Amino acid sequence: MPSDHCKQGKYMVNKPYPEVKVEKENVFYANLLLQDYAGIISEFTAVSLYSFQHIVSEDKYKDYGELIGGISIIEMKHLELLGKAIKLLGRKPAFIACSCSEWEYWKASNVDYSDNIFDMIKAAMRAESEAIENYRKHLEMIGDKYIRQLIERIIMDEEYHLKLFTNIYNKYLSKEKDEVKKNQNKKKKHRE
Repeated sequence: MPSDHCKQGKYMVNKPYPEVKVEKENVFYANLLLQDYAGIISEFTAVSLYSFQHIVSEDKYKDYGELIGGISIIEMKHLELLGKAIKLLGRKPAFIACSCSEWEYWKASNVDYSDNIFDMIKAAMRAESEAIENYRKHLEMIGDKYIRQLIERIIMDEEYHLKLFTNIYNKYLSKEKDEVKKNQNKKKKHRE
């Protein structure tokens, strides 16, 4: 992971996070946030996915390794903020989420272990898109103004991450197209 914490600012929106507070305890809201905290689509899953991708990509795809490592640290910050909010709302910030009226512990199978660069970036893009969608659904269900401010701020980072992933995906796609074209030209010259 990138060790220079000053560099982390380039992986987040330039706006401070709101102070973590709540209007009052609300277990229903805490249960919604537990889904964002440690559900299938969650900050904990994102941290795990991005840590895995950072390790497998840092040698071969240095730019992606740096990007995914930096974003992972921002996702850890989101995890911390949500954990504090869950605690204030009256629940323990455990790595569990409610699924169909049953509590389930977070599972390592939530992580996509693909190590192809395109599959990794697509998995990261999917994780960000799905997280944004879940956060927006939860915004519709949460009336606490402080929790809403926190979620809205986290969404800003997630949208920025999606943009960064889209940009690097297009960069690798362009490189691959150039490589294919170069190989086709070599084959043409060889035939002549």
